[in-house]
Amino acid sequence: MIIIVSFLVAFLCGSIPTGYLIIKRIYGIDIRTKGSGNIGSTNVKRIAGTKISLITQVIDILKGLLPVLISILIWTKFNLSINKEVYISVVALASILGHDFTPFLSFNGGKGVNTTLGAFVLIAPIPVMTGAISHIVLKKVTDIVAIRSIILGVIIPLTCVIMRLPLPIIVTTTISGIILIYRHKGNIKQLFSKENI
Repeated sequence: MIIIVSFLVAFLCGSIPTGYLIIKRIYGIDIRTKGSGNIGSTNVKRIAGTKISLITQVIDILKGLLPVLISILIWTKFNLSINKEVYISVVALASILGHDFTPFLSFNGGKGVNTTLGAFVLIAPIPVMTGAISHIVLKKVTDIVAIRSIILGVIIPLTCVIMRLPLPIIVTTTISGIILIYRHKGNIKQLFSKENI
């Protein structure tokens, strides 16, 4: 029962449509009708500037981090029979799924970059830091956030494999990476349809 509840709570926590709620509150508009139409921090920056974008980013990271932190505390306190890596990894994936497919916006949420970072930073800190640093460094090469985000989605599970982390962590980071890339399918189509973007 605790496992099911943990999964549902993580999903609902991830489902909070941060960018949508903030822009709706401040400007009274639906961010899905502006810019790229996405509710994530990148589009929020286009609409509301850096400060509001950073607030969105921090909250989206916490949406992934807090459920995992709580699940670690629960596993420690109750000494659950389920494997620890399986339990916390599934909770991490649940928060990401909630963000990407939020039921509050007809199951169409963000692209999951920040929530993925938050969800796995306690589980796989080195892979997450490697992915985050690559995202920052690649800014010197390209200003296209989608390219850097897709590469991040590949680097995190790849680093987990290289480090030979437990299989549940490799599986869930790989699934998360695939979902992240899938959520950027529109950007990928643009990249292939235009010489410059």
